[in-house]
Amino acid sequence: EMKFPKPVLLALKDKDIHIPTAIQIQGIPVALSGRDMIGIASTGSGKTITFALPMIMLCLEQEYVLPFERGEGPYALIIVPSRELARQIYDVIMDIFQWIEKDPKMPKLRAGLCIGGVPIREQAQVFKDGVHVCVATPGRLSDMLTKKIFNLE
Repeated sequence: EMKFPKPVLLALKDKDIHIPTAIQIQGIPVALSGRDMIGIASTGSGKTITFALPMIMLCLEQEYVLPFERGEGPYALIIVPSRELARQIYDVIMDIFQWIEKDPKMPKLRAGLCIGGVPIREQAQVFKDGVHVCVATPGRLSDMLTKKIFNLE
């Protein structure tokens, strides 16, 4: 009903997501409308997809209007308290991005992971190419912003 692009629907199907959960039914339309929301749901209820899909749709829309240039971005910033949660969210987003990239009619979207415990040089290169989405922990985000690896302007 929400008319997501076919690659996004294929990505959801690949993750065995066929019917939206309660948080997704309530949250996705609100987020797609551009309104703020607070969603509370248990672990495994689909919260990541609830905020990721509208964010990805915004990135696609922006990419169609004005294609990304090297060094630009991010359009979206997700800040989480732990490396493990950051990696988990990043992986979900990248899975959807890879499905989008399989369709030659769709633009390529890029994400960056900004966490401690990984050499900052590796992460810096990804951001120099420009990212649509940044998934970060507070400490490494602050470090990368201080070192002007990317900015949030």
